[in-house]
Amino acid sequence: MTASSKEDLEEFTITFRREIVFYLRQLINDGTQTNIMFNEGSDTILTVLLDVDEEKGVLVFDWGGSEETNRRFLKSERNIFIARPNGIRNQFVTGMPWETTHQKRRAFAVKLPDKYVRLQRREYFRLTLPMTQRPPCILQGQDGREMTLEVVDIGLGGLALETPSLTIPCETGQTFPRARIDLKNHGILHLDIVIRHVAELTKGKKQVVRLGCMFNKLSPAQDNQLQRYITQVQREERAKQGL
Repeated sequence: MTASSKEDLEEFTITFRREIVFYLRQLINDGTQTNIMFNEGSDTILTVLLDVDEEKGVLVFDWGGSEETNRRFLKSERNIFIARPNGIRNQFVTGMPWETTHQKRRAFAVKLPDKYVRLQRREYFRLTLPMTQRPPCILQGQDGREMTLEVVDIGLGGLALETPSLTIPCETGQTFPRARIDLKNHGILHLDIVIRHVAELTKGKKQVVRLGCMFNKLSPAQDNQLQRYITQVQREERAKQGL
């Protein structure tokens, strides 16, 4: 891993214990399968997380299917856990495991990780934005006229826009170069947007037009700018919930 990629990874690294426990419990509640890589990546175990004890600082997970692999795992001092719920890469590293029991069955246990990394996969993840944090997106038509829409969800692959009515033509397959999204503290994001679908929706007593859009060839700098914005919104929302 290069120095720059390590810096990028740090942007999405969680160190607050309560927040780490929150995401571990999500994996437990969803029964998400988790891969454990150890022995310098030459061995793997497929498992599910079973329990997390925040007070004791212990994570419990299922016993492996191969006793030979289990024995090697019990001697491993560095273990990388990777899960991908909803296309979001969750990753953390632990020290040496030990054998325990969970509901009268054999299981592994490790100390809780000090760091927890969450990386979004561009193909699937979309963050639904709260009403108070929906940035404006400005599209410019071929005749130079501009239309401001509200961003209702966003991910590294695209976004959804809403407006009471269209003031410039928008059709499926149409590309809007030089679109601008105001990400507040993270600056103005300039990019090309491709319309994937157009739909009229009823929200309460109001009619709105929703545009489903994809981004066209984001640069690494644009990726990073957008990822930082998404991460900040998520952290602010978790803080409101006391997480």
